Amino acid sequence: MRSVRLRRNADEVSASSDQPTTDYERFAKRWMTGFIAVLLRAVHEPALAYDLATEALATARLRWSSAPEGPERLAWLIELGTVVLAQTVKRGQVPSIERRREQQPAARVLSVAEQRELTALAEARIKLPTEAQAAADALARSAPPLHVLRTLRRSDLVHANPLPDRAFDRDDR
Repeated sequence: MRSVRLRRNADEVSASSDQPTTDYERFAKRWMTGFIAVLLRAVHEPALAYDLATEALATARLRWSSAPEGPERLAWLIELGTVVLAQTVKRGQVPSIERRREQQPAARVLSVAEQRELTALAEARIKLPTEAQAAADALARSAPPLHVLRTLRRSDLVHANPLPDRAFDRDDR
């Protein structure tokens, strides 16, 4: 189940109108929420997962001509997400370089309802193609430990309303 607001943001990531017209736009619209759920299983914080996913999708858009075809494409995106997570750990903050390339994106605030929806999707374990599931499992196994994840800051493009049941989270990392 994808919220209207998250679907709309998939369009923003792909810079499209309501109807996706390119292969990338169709792919981003189809997999954005599932991709966020995959990242959420690794990082345990919805807004951080969202921030990582939007940067990885922006990177994918720029590299789309070299993307593999078919079911390997989602695995490729998950691997890009793994690279963005590694860059985040190294820098201490989610990069926003590719999202800002030739654009001035607006900051996004995730509501409590959206964060809970993403958490529910991550817990539901969305059915992925075999190659993508293998990449998602590898990401979950290689994710940084919780004490490292808690030190990571989101980019200034993603903010989140505080979750009442997540006392250890700071309001705006």
